[in-house]
Amino acid sequence: MKINNIKREKVIMKVPEWADAQLSKDLPNLRAKGESQDLEYIETFPQNVRELAKEIAAFASSNQGIILIGVSDSGDLIGLSDASTSEGRDELLRRIEGICRGTIKPALTPSVKFAIESEKNILVLIVPRGNQPIYYCNNIPYLRHITESRPAEPHEVIESIRSWSMTESYDIDKPTPLGIFLSNLARILVDVLIYGDEVDDRSMNPWLDMWRAQFHQAAFDLRELGSQDIASKNNLSRDLFELADALDNVSSFHLYMGCWPEFSALINRAIELAKIIKIRNIDPIPISEASLNEVRQTIPSESRKLRNLVDRAEDMVRKGRLEEFQTLTSNIGLTLLRTSYYNIESLQVGINDKLRTIGKNLHLIETIRIYLDGGQSIRAIIERVTKLASELEEITTLLE
Repeated sequence: MKINNIKREKVIMKVPEWADAQLSKDLPNLRAKGESQDLEYIETFPQNVRELAKEIAAFASSNQGIILIGVSDSGDLIGLSDASTSEGRDELLRRIEGICRGTIKPALTPSVKFAIESEKNILVLIVPRGNQPIYYCNNIPYLRHITESRPAEPHEVIESIRSWSMTESYDIDKPTPLGIFLSNLARILVDVLIYGDEVDDRSMNPWLDMWRAQFHQAAFDLRELGSQDIASKNNLSRDLFELADALDNVSSFHLYMGCWPEFSALINRAIELAKIIKIRNIDPIPISEASLNEVRQTIPSESRKLRNLVDRAEDMVRKGRLEEFQTLTSNIGLTLLRTSYYNIESLQVGINDKLRTIGKNLHLIETIRIYLDGGQSIRAIIERVTKLASELEEITTLLE
């Protein structure tokens, strides 16, 4: 045991400063896991930028995901020779920045890191779920479906926009520049609060890196908003930049043994700033009747989707699609969570708390690990989702 510990320490010590030690440690497990709804392998950095751009856009449209460049489709370690020098790494970062700003619309900023295994350099992109309904590569909308990033069908684009528009905090019949600005701000703040509330449940990788990437993207979006004239005129720029800095402190924090108290303090600071901005600038705005009507349609729609998932659960498990089941369930939970952060109490007394509890439990389904226990952990997931589906149906019945 002592020999193994010594060897492990030596491996960790060999990781250079420019590489992420935790990702380097996790890399063998990520390669062994295989491509999935939230994991993509790319053998070499694509010469055609569209090949990488569509993967990033698909994750941004569908769910958080990790892209490993330098790993074959079968999970074999290939490595990137370009990443062996500082100049090569800088060039790779510039190419990614160009792809994210020029080829993907709306612009997106994934978290980019390097990892090392067996002296092979791997480029790691951690793509957050975007704040917009759908993301495009060369004007083509993309979605992630199991191990494939594919063009979205017209009806899928419409459904994504419908779910996204549910979180509008201004009257969609009469949008104003300030209303649009505050609506965009609300979406960013709500996602920060959602993931901030789930920190303890997402304290292990890949979920830890994923929500940190979400914070990184939120910081980028907040700086974009804070730079607008409308933010300056409404004395919001300083607050948005301060929150962006706090989120960056969390996303770029170097993790080390025993760092959790310091790390938690940074997280709590960012969450507190997000709450203050939301209380001051979003909460006083009454939700429009149009938005309430949208919520009345969205909750039953998500309830039906969840029930359909439950009905298909056993078949999906038999076909090896459990991870897809977890991801789709989690996405429904995220939609419900986002809804719960707006004041919709006029629809039903206590609906905010009920919806938030159900939404959070559904959202965290994707983080539940599966064990070699004769299927018990799988059955537990299905039973849990079934129970939550029934609870959501009770809320839906009272809305009718």
